[in-house]
Amino acid sequence: MTCYGVFSQTDQCSILYKDGKGIPRTRLVGIHENLMLVSDTGAYKIVNTDRIARIKFDNGKYWKTGAAFGAGLGFVGGFMVYTIWGKKKIKFLPRDATLGVLGLFTLPCAVIGGLIGMAFKNIDVYELSKLNSFVKSKEIKYIIKDHAQYQ
Repeated sequence: MTCYGVFSQTDQCSILYKDGKGIPRTRLVGIHENLMLVSDTGAYKIVNTDRIARIKFDNGKYWKTGAAFGAGLGFVGGFMVYTIWGKKKIKFLPRDATLGVLGLFTLPCAVIGGLIGMAFKNIDVYELSKLNSFVKSKEIKYIIKDHAQYQ
């Protein structure tokens, strides 16, 4: 018997069945043919993959991406300001270009980008209701591999 759950278990997800019921907070452990092992609040369950309509992963928010993008934009903007106007006497710019680029541009833009990123959720939804048994098993193997906690 070959089980494809060698990636430990996945991050927390929700499974929705075709009949509207489901398992709200669970982790996918492994799959063999059309039977999937899930961990549900400390207990393990075996789920027939033919019943599954949708698997949804809520990966949090994009605040890290927003902060990184904002910091990059702030750094480039600050670098441009100091390159173009740095030699002139502009009162609000510090004399030290490193301090000015980091303090006046990079850090504030990173905070603003992080706050903007907090407004957007990172959700992965896998619609499996229209797949046949074989294709659905292959897709779930991919999902388990893609969302494994420890690889």
